[in-house]
Amino acid sequence: MVGILSIIAQTLLLSVLMKKIGNKCTVLLGLGFQLFQLAWYGFGSEPWMMWGAGAVAAVSSITFPAVSALVSRCTDRDQQGAVQGMITGIRGLCNGLGPALFGFIFFLFNVELKELSPVEPNPVTPDTEEKRVIPGPPFLFGACSVLLALLVAVFIPAQHAPALKTESASGVTENGSVPVSDEDNEPLLQDSSL
Repeated sequence: MVGILSIIAQTLLLSVLMKKIGNKCTVLLGLGFQLFQLAWYGFGSEPWMMWGAGAVAAVSSITFPAVSALVSRCTDRDQQGAVQGMITGIRGLCNGLGPALFGFIFFLFNVELKELSPVEPNPVTPDTEEKRVIPGPPFLFGACSVLLALLVAVFIPAQHAPALKTESASGVTENGSVPVSDEDNEPLLQDSSL
C-alpha cells in the first residue's frame, strides 16, 4: 500500500506541488509530513495507527525528489553531478546507518521485536510494573531529527543568486568554460513562485 501511494505521490502530487507552491515549500511540506509520520509511529500503539502512518509516509516520500530538484535549481551546470552525487551518497549513508541506529535505540529502551511470538499479558506487580509511555522511541528520535531539518530548511533562500564569474577578453571564464545564456540554464522542474 505504501509503495503504491508513494508512486502516486512522487509522480502526480510532486509535480503539482512544485508548480503551485514552489521547490522550497514542497521540501518543507514533505518534511512536515515526515515529522507527522514519525511521531505517529512513535506514539501509535494500535494496528490501524500503523496503516494510517504508512499512508502519511507515502506522502512524505516527496521530500527527497523535492530536495534534489531544489539543489539542481541552485547549482551551476558544471557542479550538478558533484552535488547530486553528494545528496545520493548522504541518502545511501542514512539508509545504511538508520536501521542500525534504530535497532540500537530499540535495545536501549528494551523494546523486543519478536515477530512470531504473540504478546502475552504479564501479571502486574508493584515490583515489575512497567508502563511503556513511548511505544516507538527510535521513531521519536527520527522525528526530532526531522524537526532539526525543518529548522534548517526554513533558512534556505527562496531565490538563487547566480555566482559571479569573471570573463577574460576571449570570452572564457576563470574556470575555463564558455559562458552559457540564461536560456540554456533552465532547471528540470520549474518553480513558479519565483
